[in-house]
Amino acid sequence: MKKVLIFSSLCKSKEVLEVVLPSWVALDTGSCQVDMLLYDDNNEKKAIHFLADFEAKNPNVQVQRDWIESDSNYKTHNWNRPLTDRITFIKNKAISYALDEGYDYIFLLDADLVIHPTLLQHLMSCNKDFVFEVFWTVFHDQTFAKPNCWDIHSWNYIYPETILQLPTPGTYKVGAGGACTLLTRNALEKGVNFERIENMPYAGEDRHICTRAEVLGVDIYIDTHYPAFHIFKNEQSKEASTWYTKGCNPRYFDTWLDEHWKTEVHKLFVEAKVIPPKNKIDKYRRALYKAKRAYINYMRYN
Repeated sequence: MKKVLIFSSLCKSKEVLEVVLPSWVALDTGSCQVDMLLYDDNNEKKAIHFLADFEAKNPNVQVQRDWIESDSNYKTHNWNRPLTDRITFIKNKAISYALDEGYDYIFLLDADLVIHPTLLQHLMSCNKDFVFEVFWTVFHDQTFAKPNCWDIHSWNYIYPETILQLPTPGTYKVGAGGACTLLTRNALEKGVNFERIENMPYAGEDRHICTRAEVLGVDIYIDTHYPAFHIFKNEQSKEASTWYTKGCNPRYFDTWLDEHWKTEVHKLFVEAKVIPPKNKIDKYRRALYKAKRAYINYMRYN
């Protein structure tokens, strides 16, 4: 019998968790032994109480609360180096636990993902050491949905096909990605983990695990048969709940990936025309803008 450990570090509102967690415990486990290990990193009383109640009602759910003494100061998607190092430590503790307890797989889930009931069994059937399921997000600075994968760090693409192929159900080799990831024991024993690679400046622990996997010869794949619903904003919780209760239709997201979406994807690959400064004031304004962006990026990653 195969053993699977589901793991997530939770720092989300009760509104999100009460939609997300029921989809995890309802997974089709087949003939596998599936256990759930969660780390309570919540900083909201309602979320903490909800998780305690959830643990009490589900005997195969174990919640850890004392791996780190300090409380999380996470706010929505404000990743910086200290927060990245915190989640790296937590996720690597879970990997060590999976190895020590003899699990064949670890299924790493972000705390804002609602997933299809058959997803775990499907990802196992892919027979890949590192495979994750697609989900789509319209980020704050974007007007169209982007997938949780890329070719080159960080969030860069070589070809539009990397994105445009994803609405067609399949399993595709990519450069990196994650957040809904199934790793085999083979990958873990080779050394695939989230430890920071010091000469890489990227915030985001997924950049580091994917780079390490590539170096270790573990190919990375994204699957697109059963997309997850990413609750990027709290107000999406109701939509995600409706999607789940109506059967988690994998084609639901096709409406997000229309002709406008294709046009926007192609625009990512159109070389921008360089417009020279109009005058000295314009030249100084651009220089100040670049300096400001460089400072912001430096403070974010250091």
